[in-house]
Amino acid sequence: MVTTASRDKNLTHCYVSILNIIQGEVDPSEVHKSLMRIRERKLAEFIPWGPASIQVALSKKSPYITTQHRVSGLMLANHTGISSLFDRMCEHYDKLIKREAFIENFRRLPMFKDNLDEFNDSREVVQQLMDEYRAATRKDYINFGNKQAGAQGE
Repeated sequence: MVTTASRDKNLTHCYVSILNIIQGEVDPSEVHKSLMRIRERKLAEFIPWGPASIQVALSKKSPYITTQHRVSGLMLANHTGISSLFDRMCEHYDKLIKREAFIENFRRLPMFKDNLDEFNDSREVVQQLMDEYRAATRKDYINFGNKQAGAQGE
């Protein structure tokens, strides 16, 4: 589990999609009622540009694994809050590169002998991912790729 705290208080993070896998003795009507309660009370904030996507998969208990619990579950969620974790990683990377910390080990390799382009390219990809997650919180996200293409063509 990852917990992130956004430093940008103006940005409201939201779920892009959720998959719940529930294993064990579960009444499907209980699951349906719970999903309806989540939607009615707006307990989970979803993207403004698409439908609230909560997928549920019910499965039987495994005969090969013994547990003390009647039900177990797993939630896989795509949440825009992960961008704040990537932001912190980029800040740490920038500080390390500025100080040239741990660089000497890489400079010995032929790939990094002349430059650190591979690192810088990777840093740029993570920045683009953060930008896209931030854009996904806005209603105009559908046009995000078009704006990117227009800016590159100029």
